[in-house]
Amino acid sequence: MYTTFPVIGHDWAVAQMQRAFNNGRVRHAFLLQGPASIGKTTFARSIAMALNCTNEPKPCGECRACRLIASNGHPDIAIVEAERIGGTLKINQIRELQRQLALRPYEGRYRVAILRRFQEAQAAAQNAILKTLEEPVGNVVLILTAEEPSAILPTIHSRCQIFNLRPLSITSTTDALERSWGVERDKASVLAHLSAGRIGWAVRSLEDEKELEFRQNAISLLEQSLNSTRVQCFQLVDGLNLDKSRTLDMLDFWQTYWRDVMLLAVGSKAALTNIDHEASLITVAQHVGQDDAQRALEATRTALIQLSGNANSRLCLEVLMLNYPKLN
Repeated sequence: MYTTFPVIGHDWAVAQMQRAFNNGRVRHAFLLQGPASIGKTTFARSIAMALNCTNEPKPCGECRACRLIASNGHPDIAIVEAERIGGTLKINQIRELQRQLALRPYEGRYRVAILRRFQEAQAAAQNAILKTLEEPVGNVVLILTAEEPSAILPTIHSRCQIFNLRPLSITSTTDALERSWGVERDKASVLAHLSAGRIGWAVRSLEDEKELEFRQNAISLLEQSLNSTRVQCFQLVDGLNLDKSRTLDMLDFWQTYWRDVMLLAVGSKAALTNIDHEASLITVAQHVGQDDAQRALEATRTALIQLSGNANSRLCLEVLMLNYPKLN
């Protein structure tokens, strides 16, 4: 019997997968959707482990197959992605993958392809993968992960079992950091808030303090823009020297900021993400109100979607600055 997956949180999704494995009804394609750094790739690896584990219960985490998959070293598991976050997954990568999938498994029972950040796939690449989805082979399983499902063809959605994964709760993130990474409780609680339940980001910030510094700079830049003229805002954008990946990260932080403003504007008691900026969040909420906060949140969301495609970073940010309210 399959009893557990090495996944933090997402209990409902794990339970659904366990039932499918126990009943012998595993689909040939999965689409794991949700924000960045919430564990989609970890979940995908766990599915690959369960498919190829040689022990009971599955996945055991100890057999050769499980260990190789955990370390990205299994010959039958392919991880395909754009060359960088915010890049483009190209059709030649899909064609090479299809060539590999046509071969019999070298060591395991299944060949598994994990296609990360599939929202970055070219239209031609998405159309190419449809052939594999439409003509599934018994020993091949595709696992797609995506942060922005609207960027993926509806025909791909219809051929996959979809899991809509969400950030972990603050309590679950705190407990995981304390239990699995030995973080002191108070620090774990702060990181859980700042990460907005994105356990991957919380762990990266433990390993690299520059992650916390980048977040702080991103929030400070946003607050500075709210007290600046339009011309000054454009100058702030001009002064940025970020690649597309980092720009996406910055917009993610801005999205959490406007969510906090919204919560305060409507008088919600829900936990804030940016607890270290609570005083300024209260001030912004009092000045802009619910409607402007919602418009700013929606504008940030739109910019994220556009930038996840082929939009120009500078133009996206300039338009965003025009849509943000001002405090003076």
